[in-house]
Amino acid sequence: MSEASGERTALSEHGGGGSRIRQRQRQRLIDACISALHIYGPSRTTVEKVVALADLSPGIVRFYFDSKAAMLVASLEYLAAEFGERVLVPVQRLKDTPVQALRLLVNLYLDADIASPRKVSVWYAFWGEASARQEYQDICGKKDEEFAALVRELMARMIASSGASHLDADAVALGLMGVLEVLWQGIAFQNEANVDRPAAVARSLRYLHSIFPGHFNEAAGSAPPRTASTASTASTAVGVDRLPPHAYRDQALLAAEREQLLRPAWQVLGHESELRAAGDYLSGEVAGERVLVVRAERGRLHAFRNACRRRPHALVSARRGHLKSALHCAAHSLTYSFDGRLVAGTTPGDLTPLELRRAGGLLLVRAAAPVPAAREALVEDATWEAFAALVPRTVTEQSVAADWKLVVEHWLEALLPQQRFVAPNQLLEVEGDRASILQVTPTAPGESRLRRFEFSTAREGAARAQRASGRRRPDAWLKGQIALAESTQAGLEGAAEAALEIGPVDAALAQFRARIAAVLHALQPEPSGP
Repeated sequence: MSEASGERTALSEHGGGGSRIRQRQRQRLIDACISALHIYGPSRTTVEKVVALADLSPGIVRFYFDSKAAMLVASLEYLAAEFGERVLVPVQRLKDTPVQALRLLVNLYLDADIASPRKVSVWYAFWGEASARQEYQDICGKKDEEFAALVRELMARMIASSGASHLDADAVALGLMGVLEVLWQGIAFQNEANVDRPAAVARSLRYLHSIFPGHFNEAAGSAPPRTASTASTASTAVGVDRLPPHAYRDQALLAAEREQLLRPAWQVLGHESELRAAGDYLSGEVAGERVLVVRAERGRLHAFRNACRRRPHALVSARRGHLKSALHCAAHSLTYSFDGRLVAGTTPGDLTPLELRRAGGLLLVRAAAPVPAAREALVEDATWEAFAALVPRTVTEQSVAADWKLVVEHWLEALLPQQRFVAPNQLLEVEGDRASILQVTPTAPGESRLRRFEFSTAREGAARAQRASGRRRPDAWLKGQIALAESTQAGLEGAAEAALEIGPVDAALAQFRARIAAVLHALQPEPSGP
């Protein structure tokens, strides 16, 4: 029996549960495909890279998709359907009140979940190849046509209701779409921490205010309307040892966590021993940022954003490799030296640098500088020094159907003596001649990705069986932790805002929740005067 047919048999035996499993696995593949497209682009995305990110077997892909091309089309269709459901449908419902509809359109179009750097870069990647692939052209073209038709209709209604008959609906609609397109391009070239979404919304509303002076007066300086998610966040009292259920599925809180907790934190990218010679490099995604670390001449290490400055595609696709003499972008005829300087071609400038530190042989990168009060004494921590004598073995990833905070909370509740939690999202384990690092990052409200680094002191050939045996207990522990987090997430969906948890809370868990509670509290509006 083939691997794919074996999967079909196993799934079909679950009945209704199997249907849910199939939907979940298919969505895991699509999510992983979108991440691969973000990192590698359509032409260099392979089935192997997708299943590695999804932590599924290659055979399972054939159960859902006939080919890589079919999987790419399904991913594009998913993005298009998401855009339709999350943007077009809600705005269409308000078309009889065009002012409200246009306000909502601007906010939704620039929402962090729709216009994330990851998704925007994937849209541009597909658009770039649409001329060569009819399927891409059909899907992208339909999405653009539906959006343009809706904006033109809203502009026509605005002109009619305001009596501005001298305006041309098509021309004004093109203007707004141009403003939003320029803002999307800016998002594609930034990391989430640097995206000022309120400012982007305000710029769009100022354009509308300049066309319709009697409307969109809030564009003069007030913040954009709060979403239902933010309002829900603000209305809930915050405790320091427990969080309300909505905190594990809240988009506004997730965006704030990324900016205030995850991006300023040092994140493990790999081990220095993986970069032995000038031109060796490591790449990966750190807190939503594509990162590239290169060994330059004289042993120096440099960290950059792994993105061409002309268009935000990845400069390298493999996690690890070697560059002969420089970094090249063949698509735009650009060349960068190992220290990130532009040495050939015309572009906005050098590669965007990121902070890099070494601790115990590990390479740590962060996507944004923290405020002074948030600095972690990470490099001085002796825990990292245990990795200095270890050899990196494997790096794997898997999607988790649970909020990243739940994964961390279950770590803290079941912390083993040989484990050490490094806030806000990493777990180190050193035991004998092996070690591992778990790193969990959010991908969406209620969803996360778990990356696992494994290390060993044993030689590759002699200790292979020993390492395989030594992994059984950690694998079982991790599998149980993931299952528990996903089950808890399912229990929180649709739960009332009253805390569902009773009993004492461990000090480490309370401390973690206190950090989240502080972020949650900051989302609350300032109390109004009497």
